[in-house]
Amino acid sequence: MVHTADRRRDESLPATTLRKVTRRVIPLLVLAYLVSYLDRINISFAKFGMDETFGMTATQYGFAAGIFFVGYVLAEVPSNIIMTKVGARVWLSRIMLTWGVIAALTAFVPNLEMFYVMRFLLGLAEAGFFPGILVYLTHWYPNRYRPKVVSTVMVAIPLAGVVGGPLNGWILSAMDGVWGLDGWRWVFVVGGLPAVVLGVAFFLTVTDRPPDAHWLTVDQRAWLTATLAEEEAQRAVATPAGHRAALRNKKVLALSMVYFLLQCGAYPLTYWTPSVMKDVSKGLSSIEIGWLSAVPMLLAAVCMYLVGRRVRNEGSSKPTMIALGISVLTFAVTAVSLGSPMLAFVAITLATMAAQTAKPLFWSLPTTFLAGAGAASGLALINSFGNAAGFVSPYAVGWIQQASGGNDGLSMTVMIVANLLAMVVIAGLWLSARRSAAPEVPPRHGVTDAPGAVAAD
Repeated sequence: MVHTADRRRDESLPATTLRKVTRRVIPLLVLAYLVSYLDRINISFAKFGMDETFGMTATQYGFAAGIFFVGYVLAEVPSNIIMTKVGARVWLSRIMLTWGVIAALTAFVPNLEMFYVMRFLLGLAEAGFFPGILVYLTHWYPNRYRPKVVSTVMVAIPLAGVVGGPLNGWILSAMDGVWGLDGWRWVFVVGGLPAVVLGVAFFLTVTDRPPDAHWLTVDQRAWLTATLAEEEAQRAVATPAGHRAALRNKKVLALSMVYFLLQCGAYPLTYWTPSVMKDVSKGLSSIEIGWLSAVPMLLAAVCMYLVGRRVRNEGSSKPTMIALGISVLTFAVTAVSLGSPMLAFVAITLATMAAQTAKPLFWSLPTTFLAGAGAASGLALINSFGNAAGFVSPYAVGWIQQASGGNDGLSMTVMIVANLLAMVVIAGLWLSARRSAAPEVPPRHGVTDAPGAVAAD
């Protein structure tokens, strides 16, 4: 009887441990990541007031949206290297505090040039946040559980659109002129202050690793520490050793290119969807556009959450390929159906669901490959490349729109081509891995195969 009770306790130990970790860590990370995205994308609604204040062109808006990512990319890898030295708790808290202050201060810029500067500084401040989260999750979740957890955290991306659309639409209408500030300026104040609060809460609440988690029992700490150490040792066999090796690794560079293309297919949704909906719908108010633009993101959040729980092989590229394929098809339908608002809305909703879901599916690939210092630098490099798309793709969409006289359909070629190329690179990685894993064919009848020959299946 005692042995049976002990066995049941041992079998339930992983589930009870990870439930406790999830309750402690994940809500804060989801909230923080949601706020970080709100502070990136609130420019898409502030644009409506900034057009009047500064007389912005479409190209200038694309530059203002994208300059954030120049700072982000420049500081991304150094930020994660510092995090490995000072710990995730201190560094992620610092990131939240500084980006919150800078986001709020953006409300007081006197001209467009100073707005560019603040967007650049916001990128510097936030650099390293998402790869830092990924590294932090490797300290708490074994491989088989991580795709679900990453999907849960990344649900914050579409949720930011769900919350941000109606919230920013309301701010533009209800707070315009309060305390002498334009509505678009209040968008930045309201977006920035929560990050400061979350930075303090994160510092006071979390710990860096399981051995320090006194809110876990002794058995729970022992099981989680041992399990994670074993997986770390397994990854260390194949992973690049150290920061420099990770930055030179061919697989890391290929994954960086995939994520860059994948983000090129997703970022324009964040910055241009409200404007496209305004062009197509004709006559809707800021609040109505806010609610309308929230629908695709809400369904994307549901899709990301459910798909993340259906993935069984965390190292497979097939789910990412399927999501990208659907996004290509639905973006193409959107581009040719803008004259029919209802069909265009359905198509852009499906495209948003697919493009956003592809992101957490992608992150299961590098997190099963990288370990130790190589994980910090490798994930930061991949995320840096991906976020460079945040400058390239919104700027490209703005340039195409201005050059074509506001042709929304033509500008969607950016998303279509990017996702197609991402599929091509993923297919190349898959073929390369298949060739590497293929067993060597022994010589037949004394004949040696030519160098480089690949055995047939």
